[in-house]
Amino acid sequence: MKKPRMLSAHIGGKKARRRQRARLAVRWLLRGALAAGMLSLGFLITETMLRISELPLETTATTVQTTIQTETTIPPRPESPPLKTFYVPLGMMDNREQSRQLMAQIAQAKTDTAVMLFKDSSGYLSYKSNLMQMSLLGASQRTRWRTDWTLYDLKNRSKQRILGVIHCFDDPLAASLMPNGAALLRETDTVPWKDAQGRAWLNPYAESSREYLLAVIREVRAFGADDLLLCGVQFPEGNLEAAVFPGESAAPPERLAVERAGVLRSFLQEAKRAAGEGTLYVMVTPAQDALPGMRETYAAADIVAVDMRGLPWTGDEAYWRARVPVLDSPEAAAALRDCIVMKEENLQARY
Repeated sequence: MKKPRMLSAHIGGKKARRRQRARLAVRWLLRGALAAGMLSLGFLITETMLRISELPLETTATTVQTTIQTETTIPPRPESPPLKTFYVPLGMMDNREQSRQLMAQIAQAKTDTAVMLFKDSSGYLSYKSNLMQMSLLGASQRTRWRTDWTLYDLKNRSKQRILGVIHCFDDPLAASLMPNGAALLRETDTVPWKDAQGRAWLNPYAESSREYLLAVIREVRAFGADDLLLCGVQFPEGNLEAAVFPGESAAPPERLAVERAGVLRSFLQEAKRAAGEGTLYVMVTPAQDALPGMRETYAAADIVAVDMRGLPWTGDEAYWRARVPVLDSPEAAAALRDCIVMKEENLQARY
């Protein structure tokens, strides 16, 4: 039976109004949720800004400054016990009586490391070498010091670590007798180039000179040195236009500086392997340490030692947290946490 038309129209209109109200309700619910979300987000942003505004201005500035300093300063070297050293003069290795005086002085100084010269800047050794090349060079044939006895006493009686000093490419003796491993005078094949002091230099590019120095490093470690201080890890200075370093490329000066830095870094990496478990120090001048790219080069060693002998002292704490000063006066070193005391002695003059 069909419904009356008026009743059908009434029912249809009622359904339409219900759907319209439902759509309006959903719309208002969505608007309310959106408004609540915007309100929460605005509250969160406002609260964050208020917290930031409450921070002291100095804190924010300090944070930025610290970031900049961290990026530009030298990385600190690994933490280690304080380094207190005593330089062992060659004259105190001549006889037993002088050795006893040495032990007494070390006991009074209360040091933990004895610095001993094993190879000087003239190319001579303070000990009797077993290397055949040393015999050919005559670098230790006339050695008269009790280096082995003194070292034994220092380690066993005075409980000192031994820091052995080895000069590297500043070796006029080896350079004069090893033309294939020396810096050469330009337009010659065998004549060593000499600096303003008349000293020949080993060529850092030459495999023969590198192997010669690595053999000395291994022998000194086997002799009893716990740690090593390498000096003269550099190219010579002076009139280098007259010098030729076989193995070097014909690169422009700026590229050549990078190449030479890489050669020295490679040598230090080899020296570190040759030194074994001991700490490897490399000594540089302040000028060398400041050269672009050289800090990365010398970082191939464990610790960089800066030669401050005869120079005015600088008290930059941040700098010395990453470096160790080399001084020639025990009195100047007394107030320092870390220091290497070393005097310049010439073995050739004492042979």
